[in-house]
Amino acid sequence: MRLHSWKKRPLRIVLTALLVICLATGCGGREEVEEAPELIEPVGVDVDTTTVKKMDLSGVDSYQGQIVPEIKDLYFVNSGNIGEMKVSPGDKVKKGQVLATLTSVDSSVKKLQKQLKEKQAENKDANDISRYEIQRMQEEVSQLKKQVKNTSNKKQKKSLQKQIQEKQEDIKLAELRLKQQKESQALEIKHLREDIAEAQTQTRESKLISPVNGEVISTAGGSGYMVQGGTTAIRVADMEKPRIQTEFIGNAVLGAASSYMATVNGKQYRVKKEEQEFTQLEIEMGQKPKNSWFDFEDEVSLTVGDSATIDFYSDTAKDALVVPSNAVFRGKQESYVYLMEGSVKKRTNVTTGTVTDAYTQLLTGVEEGDVVYVQD
Repeated sequence: MRLHSWKKRPLRIVLTALLVICLATGCGGREEVEEAPELIEPVGVDVDTTTVKKMDLSGVDSYQGQIVPEIKDLYFVNSGNIGEMKVSPGDKVKKGQVLATLTSVDSSVKKLQKQLKEKQAENKDANDISRYEIQRMQEEVSQLKKQVKNTSNKKQKKSLQKQIQEKQEDIKLAELRLKQQKESQALEIKHLREDIAEAQTQTRESKLISPVNGEVISTAGGSGYMVQGGTTAIRVADMEKPRIQTEFIGNAVLGAASSYMATVNGKQYRVKKEEQEFTQLEIEMGQKPKNSWFDFEDEVSLTVGDSATIDFYSDTAKDALVVPSNAVFRGKQESYVYLMEGSVKKRTNVTTGTVTDAYTQLLTGVEEGDVVYVQD
């Protein structure tokens, strides 16, 4: 029994020693941690600061896009069969070049032009005959007058004068008929010319002519293919008129912007939005367009395929108090800056207005000329 008790003593001694150590070092207790002060700069390191200043500031939303050519959708006014498709996708075309025709092009025009030519010749012959007849009667009157002058027989003279009077009446009637004949001919010629003009219009409508220098994107079938009037038969890309294509941007976003600028290869260009015709119901039903387009306000020379950035400027604030955006700190419920009073930073709550990547407008909390801390 004594031996057993003696063996337990070393264990008690060890436990007692550990207890003493724990009590001395605070083992098992909660260590009290002191909260670190905010924004303590390392000794000898300069503090970055900036001055609150005034400037015009606009909010900016950016969208990525691509330079694409303007697409021309060409169509026949009337329905019919394509008589000849003169181009294929990928072909280069010039402005004024005939790209396709409907069947029976020019046949009616040529027929009417032939009729006009024949009618003009026919009218000329008829008028020449009428004028010859009038001239013949006038010569007869002249001869009768000579006879009256050379005769002394009163009875014969009286007869000759009666003949002269009758011939002069015949001449008046012939001249009146010639006048009416010419008026009738002129009216007929006018109608023929109108028919030709109408046929020429129909002929032009039966031809698809390229309005630009460009490249054929697609065609609706080939020769003999039936096309409906008003539906696209050929699509041509105007390589001389670049535009910007983006993902679809709703009218709410577009309408909120006061101006648009595009950046391509580091250079800025003024652009304008293309109007989008669709309703809110169409958007909700998923029928909205896939893309939005922007046209350059001035002529530009850009390469199709280049990337572009569209910046939407809105909420323009005139003479706004601004600081760099990285001078503004944001908590859960407030925004604040650190005003510099000498080398001391004083936390000051602020109200922000328009915000961009570079600058933030401060509505309250600071004045122009105040110096604030800027975080790296």
